[in-house]
Amino acid sequence: MNEITEKSTATTTRNTDEKKKKRTVLLIVLLILLVVGVLLFFLLRDGGTFSSVPTVTIETPDKKSVSDREPFSLQVQLSALGEDSYPAASFSIGFDPSKLEFIGLDEGNVIISNSDNAYGVSLPEWSVNVERANETGVINIMYLDMTGGRYAFSGDLLEDDNVLFFLNFRLRGSVRAGDILELSLDDAVFAANDEQKSLASNKNTLKTVNGRVVIGE
Repeated sequence: MNEITEKSTATTTRNTDEKKKKRTVLLIVLLILLVVGVLLFFLLRDGGTFSSVPTVTIETPDKKSVSDREPFSLQVQLSALGEDSYPAASFSIGFDPSKLEFIGLDEGNVIISNSDNAYGVSLPEWSVNVERANETGVINIMYLDMTGGRYAFSGDLLEDDNVLFFLNFRLRGSVRAGDILELSLDDAVFAANDEQKSLASNKNTLKTVNGRVVIGE
């Protein structure tokens, strides 16, 4: 009788241990899935590797010295475009004009179609009002192909490293060590002739990543 009881107790203990092991394994698997899910969420939200949404990014440079008064440039990069052509593009970039002086744009390497020359492409001519930008703290940049498509942006013309343009700044005398100067892409649009195919940050069809200038000693 005692032998039967001991065997029954041993079997019960073994079953309990197996159940505990299964629960532990299940909890570990659920934890791994949760971590992977969180990582994917942030990658997709921020235009990461797994996101197919085109992204415009303002470069964040190395830390600047508070005494540095030399002009510096920040890249504004484009990750991709859709399958359509885009004869117009516009960007609104906010900055603190009491800390930064905007001194203009330099051309990047993103080209547009142009059937008027032998190469079939050219660089876009961006429109920007530097004086107005420093008055308002908003840099409004625009490109418009008046033909509606002959001189348009296209995904077929993009390379691996796509720089739309460079923003040129100079630090003002009011900067202090420890300042963090935000450069916010408040609006970004690549307009197609068919409005439904346009890419826009306010419709979440175009992602934006802000930049910042950090002031050291």
